[in-house]
Amino acid sequence: MTHRLATVKAAVIAAVFAVPLGVMLFVPLWFVLAFLSRLITGQIHRATFVLAGFAAAAFMVWVFGLAFSYFQSRIK
Repeated sequence: MTHRLATVKAAVIAAVFAVPLGVMLFVPLWFVLAFLSRLITGQIHRATFVLAGFAAAAFMVWVFGLAFSYFQSRIK
């Protein structure tokens, strides 16, 4: 297998792992932030949605990097 094909295959496998994990993290994190916002200020702010989205995106990038480096070393 060529190096380019192995890199693409590792990227696809890593994305399959990272995206569902990020989505699964987003919803509970948004609920927690919305609950805290409601508890502290009395209303749910739009920023809770944005913060949860940024945190989930950062988590997806981190998981993608870990999975990509792992699968790239495994796929020859």
